[in-house]
Amino acid sequence: MTFADELRSHLREAYQSLSTSGARIRFPPPQSLAQGFPSESRATIGHFHLRAELFLQRRASTRFVFPSGTLVLEPDEVLIVPSRVLHSESIVVGPDPGPFRNVVLYADEGALSCHLADRGPMGGPRIAYPEHLESLSCGRVAAWLEDAVKVGQDGTGPGGVAVDLVRSILGMTLNLLDQPSARGTGEPLTVVRCRRMIHEDLGDAELSVASLAQRLGCSADYLSHLFRTVRGERLTAHIEELRMQRAAELLTRTNLSGKEVAWASGYASHSYFIRCFRKRWGASPTEYRRHQILALAEPRR
Repeated sequence: MTFADELRSHLREAYQSLSTSGARIRFPPPQSLAQGFPSESRATIGHFHLRAELFLQRRASTRFVFPSGTLVLEPDEVLIVPSRVLHSESIVVGPDPGPFRNVVLYADEGALSCHLADRGPMGGPRIAYPEHLESLSCGRVAAWLEDAVKVGQDGTGPGGVAVDLVRSILGMTLNLLDQPSARGTGEPLTVVRCRRMIHEDLGDAELSVASLAQRLGCSADYLSHLFRTVRGERLTAHIEELRMQRAAELLTRTNLSGKEVAWASGYASHSYFIRCFRKRWGASPTEYRRHQILALAEPRR
């Protein structure tokens, strides 16, 4: 069985198992849901995303650490992590290590990423096989994930709303992956893993080409050359652009202060963040937020 077949098999089996009495959808401890985005003092917890993320545990277990506590995800359980909730993941080491497998799903308005994870050489989860596709239907998956977050722990039973939503998410994902254009990403696995690391660690001011290369087991020069050859852009520019996109979205969608937005976007220096932001967007963070608020308040014609 190829990794592509295994990924689809896990999704199908999970879809079917969610109709049984043993179905279990889990969410982070309530405090994480309530606080939305934690303070800088909790920066060591891990990373966060701007959209909800779904974890489907298949073999072995994953320990998640949140600002408000820990959660161990067991086989056949589903975890939905809301947007802007810090978390970190590690594999639970038991007497019988056995194979580790989980499926991670992330969607926004126009794209969906789904990957199969195994145990990496450092003992933590890593991407074994990725799939990425772009479709207007991906926005529906993203919306269902947000709806599942809203119903939260009220939908833990087999007939709960959360279970129905997750079945819809898995079913839609399978349908999208069955499209001929969805087979594979067309990128070397090293580049895919690199982009995932950036996605997870974007808020880390220490994130760099050198740190990525060290974790991927290659030289910084090789990684930079490979990334530019495959993606057509410099790796440093890619990181900078993603940080600017995150900062703009946080200013638009949250009430975080400018200093908090800078920290959450990977800038240790607030003044340097302002200079970078003005260069990219042509306005200071404060001016940008004011403009976005006014634009949203204008009546549509």
